[in-house]
Amino acid sequence: MQEFQLRVVPLQNNEFALDLFQCAYKKAGQRKRPAAQKIGRLKGHPLILARQAVYDCLKQNNYDPKSLNYKRHNPYVLDEISGVNLAVLFQALKRLSKPDRIANITQGIRAMGNEEAHYWFAKMSNGHQRSAQKAIRVLLGET
Repeated sequence: MQEFQLRVVPLQNNEFALDLFQCAYKKAGQRKRPAAQKIGRLKGHPLILARQAVYDCLKQNNYDPKSLNYKRHNPYVLDEISGVNLAVLFQALKRLSKPDRIANITQGIRAMGNEEAHYWFAKMSNGHQRSAQKAIRVLLGET
């Protein structure tokens, strides 16, 4: 199973952003695991509108959502299913500002099954990020 990490980045005025990282596998013969690859960042208004999806993800991985604050230093280690769902969410909400679209896309991604989330994650990860991002926004943004 692939591992993901959700890291809290403190900002000004007790605010924070969330960075999502995909951890690489350690190859045979390597002493250390390669550095994690950053998937995306969620902050500000999109983070506020998508917070329930983040809370659900933390609950699925046995974390208390109340522990999510700007003072947290340790990353949340997420399983593959939760990490893929958050990765699709972070990529789909990148540079969006309209609250209705953010809410619709968040709701649609939360309702996705495991296979559908993996499909969109693969589309966004294989070099076709912009076209996949546009497609998922059209699909989920106008519900």
